[in-house]
Amino acid sequence: MKRFAVIVTALVLLAVAVIGGAWLAPRLMDDPGLVLIEVGGLRLQMSLLVLVGAVLLSWLVLALVVALLRAPGRAARRLREANDRRNLDRGLMALTEGRWADAERSLGRALKHRDSTAGYLAAARAAQGQAADQRRDLYLEQADRKFGQKHFITMLTRARLLLADGQAEDAVPVLEDLHLKKKKHEGVLRLLLQAYQQTERWHEVRLLVPAMRKAGLVDGERADGLVRLAAARELAEAVDVAQLQATWRSLKSPLKQQPEVVAAFARRALEFDRAELAEPELRRLLTVELDDDLLDLYAEADASDRAARIRACREWLKQSPESPESPALHRALGRLYLDHRDDERAREHLEQAVRARPDARGFAALARVYDRAGQLDAATRCYRNALRLEQGRAPEPLPPPGAVETDSR
Repeated sequence: MKRFAVIVTALVLLAVAVIGGAWLAPRLMDDPGLVLIEVGGLRLQMSLLVLVGAVLLSWLVLALVVALLRAPGRAARRLREANDRRNLDRGLMALTEGRWADAERSLGRALKHRDSTAGYLAAARAAQGQAADQRRDLYLEQADRKFGQKHFITMLTRARLLLADGQAEDAVPVLEDLHLKKKKHEGVLRLLLQAYQQTERWHEVRLLVPAMRKAGLVDGERADGLVRLAAARELAEAVDVAQLQATWRSLKSPLKQQPEVVAAFARRALEFDRAELAEPELRRLLTVELDDDLLDLYAEADASDRAARIRACREWLKQSPESPESPALHRALGRLYLDHRDDERAREHLEQAVRARPDARGFAALARVYDRAGQLDAATRCYRNALRLEQGRAPEPLPPPGAVETDSR
């Protein structure tokens, strides 16, 4: 576009000169004019046409002399620029191949005579590849222009390099500052999510995902999965009961319907010896749909509410006796009866569970029942089966139902 404008301007000036000359030439032929120049005792007289011709000729000669004098410098500059371009190309190619030292050397040569933000950023990447953090930071400082788009790009590159170097804690404030400036910038959002995950800032992850979804970086399914993961991790890392309850209250209602989120809440409550906190939430979800993991957590009860949990499990078993989840329900009932010291019912439900669906947890609980009854061979077999299943091997068969084993002692 710029070259086109220059050409048009030159053509317009040429046309004006031709028209002006055609208009002026007849008049000058009739009256060429007279120019008298007197300096001291020197007098110079000539026509106007001769003066104009002399001025033009002098300008052409001067321009030619200046061009000849500047030619060596221009040639040297063009040669230097060509060398700089070659060094820049070599540096970028070496950077792509992971030859960090060669890349930094070639880029350094290219940057000697001409500043380049992109060149300094590439050199910073090469320096980091050699674990030269000081040189990396120096290149980033040289690339930075403090304001405008180049400053934004430089800071974004700094954050990316920090993340790649495992310095996520240092990258977070840089990215948060960039996020305040450009809330919908895709690169910032992606790096910020990565930094939050690496630093296990799950509350921030949960708050950031809606912005990523709005920007079109993740679809609905992926966004929901990230939010569930962040909520579960946030609950799992609560430092005390107060924080656990506060985090749970801060979750939106749809999140509280997700089994993995409820399981994380219940698991952490059990670790704090507060099983009663999780019981209502577990029962609420299990009433809607039985789930293996939630049933195992529901079986973790203290003496105060164990009887109520047994009644709830028996009710669910009556409602869905042929459910695919009934083995898990039998296992939960067996564990509850085991802790309730009702070994006969515990054995009955646990045997049904492991025969329908062999499971290491079920065999381990059944081994305790046999151990209490003095049936040591059966207990040993159950412990062995639990270990075999943990190792991915098939379990050994149990004695027939109702068979009684006597202690060999």
